[in-house]
Amino acid sequence: MSIAENGRARGAGKGLALPGLIIGLLTGLAVYGVVEYWIDGNDDAPLGITSLFFIMTTSAAYLLLAEAGGFLKAVGGALLIAALLVAPDYFMASAAGNEIDNLSEFPSLFWFLAGRSLAAYILVTLVKASFDSGAPPAYADVFFHGMTMPLIAGGAKLIALLAVILLFAWAYLLKALDVNFFNALFQEPWFLLPFMGAIGGLSIALMRGLQSVLGALRYVLLLLCRILMLITAVFTVTLLLVLAIKGVAPVFDRPYPSAWMMGLALVGMLIFNGVYQNGEAGPPPLWLRLPALITLIGFPIYAMIAFYAFWLRIGDFGLTPPRITGLAINALIAAYSVVCIAGLVTELNWRGKRWMPLVGSLNTMMAALWVVVLAALATPLVNPWAISAKSQYARVADERVTIEEFDFGYMRFELGKYGDRMLEKMLALEDHPEIGAIRDGVKRARSAKSYWEYKNPGIVEALPEETTEN
Repeated sequence: MSIAENGRARGAGKGLALPGLIIGLLTGLAVYGVVEYWIDGNDDAPLGITSLFFIMTTSAAYLLLAEAGGFLKAVGGALLIAALLVAPDYFMASAAGNEIDNLSEFPSLFWFLAGRSLAAYILVTLVKASFDSGAPPAYADVFFHGMTMPLIAGGAKLIALLAVILLFAWAYLLKALDVNFFNALFQEPWFLLPFMGAIGGLSIALMRGLQSVLGALRYVLLLLCRILMLITAVFTVTLLLVLAIKGVAPVFDRPYPSAWMMGLALVGMLIFNGVYQNGEAGPPPLWLRLPALITLIGFPIYAMIAFYAFWLRIGDFGLTPPRITGLAINALIAAYSVVCIAGLVTELNWRGKRWMPLVGSLNTMMAALWVVVLAALATPLVNPWAISAKSQYARVADERVTIEEFDFGYMRFELGKYGDRMLEKMLALEDHPEIGAIRDGVKRARSAKSYWEYKNPGIVEALPEETTEN
């Protein structure tokens, strides 16, 4: 750990225990109020869900950003982070909360389960680093907080989980002694949500105060990256040899080849950055330096193979929301090839005092790019349903698929109003050689009550009439 990092560690988290408890409690009360009096039974549930995430994000970001003497600055940073996520939150909550629209759930699930958390984590890291070194933040600060934030969040979740388990264990014990009051109380939302909020806020504050523990965890992670780098390099060499001898067939014979390639690249990216660390040190020992260079060479190859797999699938089946998300993530992986190439070029100066000096600043830019892309995927700017519907229409209009093979039900029940518009547009393809089959397909899709009914017309027709009506 550098001198600057030691200074940050010593001053981090002081005086946050009581504010953390109070802010967590107020957040829990606010969450209960929004859920109980706004979201439940309200036609404008997406706005309530958006407000819910805004409140929770602001509170968590504040507790992660706050330092003694800098509480107001932390408030501004937390509000900024939460505000940047409002538009994608509302767009995805609107799509997920309206069953009538018949939209594929994948974009909303990806945003709320993965994309949003990653974007918020990067934003908190960048804002926290900018507090230390100004804008743009120095990569040493970005790396330090980027490693520390997940440890704080993970530790806080563990503490909060243990507290909830102990709470219910105590209630169960009292219930066994015929004291049912607490068991009933602990299951009431008006009590449980504020309690969990208070425990969560206090847990974040406590974890931020355990700097010796966080430092030990950082050391273990960095040591693990050094060990894994050797394994990653061996795997990269092996895979490249297999590809050189047998081509991409062994990869494409497995399901989801693009996902495997992207997964390898992302894991390798994390391991490499664990070895590179904050960019302030000189080159590592030769036994570690060479495996790192080999791993960098593998990134562009993984990205190209994944792109090729996507290209084949899109050529056969067109764009879908999952493929659009996959393409965007793979584009980010491919963009990281710029970082890899910059690192490899700087290795021409083998005896340089700093190791790959360009990688640090490029890593910071890549972090910001990840936020932009993830947020864009969850807004009308990159509407995955609309883009998919246009892609599917183009397959029919350009006669790249036979009408017998085309899935009109997917347009109707997975792409919602965007698919309906393209179905209507298909009916206007008067010059299409299979216009009759197109009309029949559109009619069958629109007459079906569900996607299952569309795909199983024989079964539906065989059911008794009263069953189908129910």
